[in-house]
Amino acid sequence: MKVCIVGAGVVGSYLAKKLSKEGFEVIVVDMDSAKLEAISHSLDVLTVNCDATEVNCLKQVKDSDLFVVVTESDEKNVAITTLVRALLKKEKVVLRVSNKAFSSPPVKEFLGSEVVNILSETVQAVINQIKYPFAIDAIRLEGEGLIIFKLKLDVESSLSGKQIMELSKIRRNIPFTIVAVEREGETIIPSGENFLYPGDVIYVAVKEEDGDKLAEALGIKYEPVKLVFILGYSKFTEELLSQLVNLQLKVKFISPEFERCEEVAGKFSKVDVFHGEISDVELLKEEGIDKADLVIAITDDEEANILSSILSKQLGAKKACSLIFHPEYEGIVNSIGIDVPIVPRKLLASKVYRMLSRKKFLEIFELSKDLEVIEMEVSDKNDGRQLKDAELCNLVVAVKGRNGTEVARGNTLLHKGDVLICIKKR
Repeated sequence: MKVCIVGAGVVGSYLAKKLSKEGFEVIVVDMDSAKLEAISHSLDVLTVNCDATEVNCLKQVKDSDLFVVVTESDEKNVAITTLVRALLKKEKVVLRVSNKAFSSPPVKEFLGSEVVNILSETVQAVINQIKYPFAIDAIRLEGEGLIIFKLKLDVESSLSGKQIMELSKIRRNIPFTIVAVEREGETIIPSGENFLYPGDVIYVAVKEEDGDKLAEALGIKYEPVKLVFILGYSKFTEELLSQLVNLQLKVKFISPEFERCEEVAGKFSKVDVFHGEISDVELLKEEGIDKADLVIAITDDEEANILSSILSKQLGAKKACSLIFHPEYEGIVNSIGIDVPIVPRKLLASKVYRMLSRKKFLEIFELSKDLEVIEMEVSDKNDGRQLKDAELCNLVVAVKGRNGTEVARGNTLLHKGDVLICIKKR
């Protein structure tokens, strides 16, 4: 498949890198020759230096199967998408926007394209930290009704020291699957014989409707989020605050920009607003950072987010999220004590992956650097077999069949045409 990426900024270059590694033929279009030169030196992709709002430019990439439009301008992305749809008659187009109006159902229907609102996706990732405080991360498999929780086991965890097969009684009440275990830098796709140990990071798939019950079923102790600190202002802040004020939370906002403080105080009367540096130790202590259940560092300055998150943890905050703009920093950020790096570009990449089809791998979704979630269709060979007797991928998480999507069990009966959601090692 030939993929055309319009926009050679950090988002476009990241997508070009990921997709070229997956084996796709990638073309990157941008007006900035310096950006294109940097990409062509490091990646095996074709670059085209032109303005994608001009018809002659688009004609140069008319043979592309999928267009991904990710310039910095919403208006430009919408214009390019309209041209691609109208002039090139292309159906597969993904565009990035930040303005909620452009991702509203009427506009999406008019454009006839996959609209990815980075602002909404990023904010939802933060909201998941509040909804599921027992998890490091919550990865929604969109449209499947499934969620994969990333959990870290400690010495007090009821799962530590147990074999996975010992959890069968719990699984009868709440169907779930442990899809992967990260241990000492290695990723394991487990079987029933595997033991779980303190320090393991496990990925657990469960139906979304059972998400709230999972922690109790597994004996995971946690406290609900009651106090949240928002550190700094960016384009994500207002959307985040608008959702937080509707939850049963105490929210405190700190920013060094006086005008932003006034703006937030005027719009959100339920939010406590403080003017000051987000790394001001005395201010943080005075406002009770040691009692914070969650700190969200969300400025446009990546380094400031990382430093303020580390500081907040040192001062006693239970959990810290940090907005990260470079996906390659994610592993480093985790290693220095930040619980949850929020990476908007990675969220966009996952959306794009889901539009790519190849043979029986109907969807691709990045789970971790070593794993991916894929879909494959049940063939004639496995028609009528129970899951435990079928020859399939490493681990089946769920089965999409006649009665909807269900968490996989050994005795699940497979039918030709069923779609399996699988975990596969890279």
